[in-house]
Amino acid sequence: MREIGSFLLLLLLGASLAGLPRAYPQQHPFEGGVGIVYAPGHAFLLKAPDGWVLDREWRGSEPPEPVFYPVGFTAKDSPVLIRSGSMRAESAGTAPIERFLEERAQVLAPPSGAGARAERVGECRLGKGALAEVYSFVSEPGGQALLERIGCVATADSVDYIILDAKDRAFYERSLAAFASILKSYIPFRGGPVYIPR
Repeated sequence: MREIGSFLLLLLLGASLAGLPRAYPQQHPFEGGVGIVYAPGHAFLLKAPDGWVLDREWRGSEPPEPVFYPVGFTAKDSPVLIRSGSMRAESAGTAPIERFLEERAQVLAPPSGAGARAERVGECRLGKGALAEVYSFVSEPGGQALLERIGCVATADSVDYIILDAKDRAFYERSLAAFASILKSYIPFRGGPVYIPR
């Protein structure tokens, strides 16, 4: 009888400990964190640079995708956001990055009927031999900068992207270094152990 009482006591103790919250805030914004973006057939890691916050609760997406913004702001009031995601690559037709850029240009085109187009501004070597193509958007006609920069990585299944979107030129210019840092932190993986740089 005493053994049954001890067993029940241990069972209740274990159940109460299982209900406790975690000791570390996995889903709350924190400075300099590492986030995972889930993509078709794989996932990739991104790391926030110093002075930037990683927030995995923004947009309430499932699974949560990281968004980055400067310390001192929230995702709702930040004058600049760096967000990430992935778009499944279609097997036929336009090259995947070109198709993605065309879709972004349609989103950016103002309602006045003016267009937007992507201009390639460079490329960047990333972890595990990946190559990112970097683009800026300009209005058409006129060529005015639209304060958005995108890094695109073509994989076998998708286009992984990191987007810098700013509300004014000053924040756009100051955020280019953080954008480059986040883009260079890109590490793709397909299961198994992953080394996360500090």
